[in-house]
Amino acid sequence: MFGIGKKTKQDDATAPAPPTSGPASAAATPAPAGPVTDLGLAKGRISLEKRQTVSLTKTQTTTVTISWPNRTDYDVYALVRYRDGHVESVSQFGTKDDRVFSPRTADGAVVHLGDQRRGARGATTTTADEVIAITLAPEIDRIVPVVYSAQSNGTGSFRRYQVGMTIDNGAGDVVEIAARDADSNDKVYSCVPGVITNGEQVQVEKLELYSAPKSERRPVVNADGSVTMDAGPVNAYK
Repeated sequence: MFGIGKKTKQDDATAPAPPTSGPASAAATPAPAGPVTDLGLAKGRISLEKRQTVSLTKTQTTTVTISWPNRTDYDVYALVRYRDGHVESVSQFGTKDDRVFSPRTADGAVVHLGDQRRGARGATTTTADEVIAITLAPEIDRIVPVVYSAQSNGTGSFRRYQVGMTIDNGAGDVVEIAARDADSNDKVYSCVPGVITNGEQVQVEKLELYSAPKSERRPVVNADGSVTMDAGPVNAYK
């Protein structure tokens, strides 16, 4: 799913070309956002469409896994908004203005576990994962996972590299945000696949928000919990 790594010309040549028609090809002129459809409480595994939301039964730990093919690499971080209004970043790298970073929130409720499955080119492992573990303390309002690949890595779209996300409550219920509708622009470097809201249950909404082409700026989480792309500081290149 997400990490930092060089997207080589060979990768771009061998990866399937993005489609010339369909929802992703029209990313430059997105359709107006429609109402969100609530699918209720998930049981088992469910794959969301855009503007759909579903709830997971709350458990001790919820894990967010972002995956992508082993031939490339992305990086994952999360913005965690608390009910008192402050936002913390959980990441493995900082920004150009502030190089300090932390893989966990100050209260330890959200932890970036780093690479969980990664192999060298040619290895038998075909996918790579980064994982964020969440203990949904009452003070947490919303978690916004972000997938990022620096411009210096070269080109390669989220569609081309099939970046996806799953949210697992550890009790047999899994929400999937698949890569089938991902953006096909090779110069888009950041994606918010979905958001996780802490309530009586764990609510997951598929967003698929993307940064502007060539933008390295982080998104921000607004006071109402919505997400604005390209409004935060510029990521530090790894």
